[in-house]
Amino acid sequence: MAYVIRNGILNDNSNPVRQIKSRNTGGAFPAPPKIVVIHFTAGGSAASSANWFASKDNTNSSAHVVVDRDGSIIQCVNFNEVAWHAGKSSWRGIEGLNKHSIGIEIANWGALRGGTSGWTNAAGQKIDNVVMAVHRNGNPDGSRTPIGWEAYPEAQFDAVVALVRALREVYPIAEIVGHDDIAPVRKSDPGPAFDMVRFRQRALGGRDDNGPNVGVVRSPGGLNLRSGPGTNFAVVQLLADGSKVMPIGANGSWIEVTALDAAGKPSKTGWVHGHYVDLD
Repeated sequence: MAYVIRNGILNDNSNPVRQIKSRNTGGAFPAPPKIVVIHFTAGGSAASSANWFASKDNTNSSAHVVVDRDGSIIQCVNFNEVAWHAGKSSWRGIEGLNKHSIGIEIANWGALRGGTSGWTNAAGQKIDNVVMAVHRNGNPDGSRTPIGWEAYPEAQFDAVVALVRALREVYPIAEIVGHDDIAPVRKSDPGPAFDMVRFRQRALGGRDDNGPNVGVVRSPGGLNLRSGPGTNFAVVQLLADGSKVMPIGANGSWIEVTALDAAGKPSKTGWVHGHYVDLD
């Protein structure tokens, strides 16, 4: 799967993808966008979300594209224009991510309802493709125990990877973040069912050319992996001295990382103080 972007329009096999245009745009970007923000729609089909963005009743939201569960993509806003997807947001000193980022909505229900007897979406429909997990910022209902989240099909995941690779051919994309990174109190998307570590590795590419982007814990007594960027957050795991971690993001002197197990595979994700991690 490969896409090409021409004049801000996504093309598949030399033909534009389906276009459902939204009027909710902020005009041309003040500078080429360097960030991609991943969202879930918390709804059904991509078309239903795209039609909402185009609706006269919707005056305050949009996204550049919506990716359906089968991997098909609908474009709603030209990539050269600002979409209204981030809302009140901040990241690495940037305030208001709309003017600095491409917004990708992925058709997904997000957090589900139910329990051991089964999980349903907000419309009451049963969802069988479920990931049990706790959101690192706390679940939308305030709980901190595993709940059901709709899984992202591989075809959908692959399509978003191919899309970001195409964006990087045209725009200086350097970072991929979730809505829950830039507005962690308000938002939970794309949530724990979306493997952000794996996604960044595949979409950004080239990270293994000169060795993996891995840090090493340097703390003889071990290092607390916490649920948030500060000592007031709960301890998720104690990382032994010499443990390897993969950095994801930062908040001041705190680094969000995914701990790697003995085989080098991602395990738990959380926050550690950067003073105790060697990133060289």
